Amino acid sequence: MRPFVFFDLGQTLVSEWDFINYFDTKFLELLNGYGARIDTCNYRAVRDSIIRNRGIGHGSVKELVIKVCEAVLPAGYDNAVLKRIDPEVKRGRKELFRFADGAQAVLEELSIKCDLGIIANQSEDIVGLLQSSGFDRYFKVQTISGAVKMKKPDPRIFQLALKEAGRDPHGCIMVGDRLDTDVCPANRLGMKTVRVMDSLFALQEPREDCERPAFTVAKLADVPAVIERITG
Repeated sequence: MRPFVFFDLGQTLVSEWDFINYFDTKFLELLNGYGARIDTCNYRAVRDSIIRNRGIGHGSVKELVIKVCEAVLPAGYDNAVLKRIDPEVKRGRKELFRFADGAQAVLEELSIKCDLGIIANQSEDIVGLLQSSGFDRYFKVQTISGAVKMKKPDPRIFQLALKEAGRDPHGCIMVGDRLDTDVCPANRLGMKTVRVMDSLFALQEPREDCERPAFTVAKLADVPAVIERITG
C-alpha cells in the first residue's frame, strides 16, 4: 500500500510571510494609534514571546491580536482593535496567501509514490486557493477545520482525516510547522512526523516527548528526501 502523507497548510505548504509582514505593519500602526508607542523591534519581541510561550492556542490571528493588546495597551482596547484589523486580515489572506516556493515540485514528486492529504486549521476560504492554483488535484483528503468544525490539536480531526483516507495512523506521515498542533497530536496517534522550520512557529521548543518530531527540515523542498527515508 502506498504511504499516505498529510500536510498542514499555513506556513507549511502555504507561505504566509507576505501576509505576516502586511499584518504586522497594519497592526503596529493601529497599536500606536491607540497609544502603544512601540517600534517594530519591540512589537516583534512581544509577538515572538507570545508565540514562543504558546500564548495563542490554535494560532488564530484573533488570539494574537488579543494577547498583544493585553501586553502593550490598557485593558479594554482589544475588541476595538480586533474590529479595525479584521478587514485588513481578510484582505491580506485573499491577496497575499500563496503556495510556498517549490510546493508544486514537492507535491509532484511525492504523488508518484505516495497518496496525499491535508489536515489544516484554516477557514473554508482556503479551498479557493487550492482550487484556483489547481493544487487540489493532488489531495485525496482535504480536512479543513472551518469545514469540519474541529481544530488541531483535537485528535478527532486527525481521526476524521485518517478515516476518510481509509488508513491506519501507523502507515501515515504528518508534515507541519507547529509542535503543539501538528507534531504532538500526530505522534500520539502513532503517525510519523516531519517538522518544517520555515515558519514563525520555529520559535517553539518541545515541552514534552510527543512534541519531538521524527524528522526536522529547514524548508518544504527538503520534505521529499525525508519521506523517502521514512518509507524506504
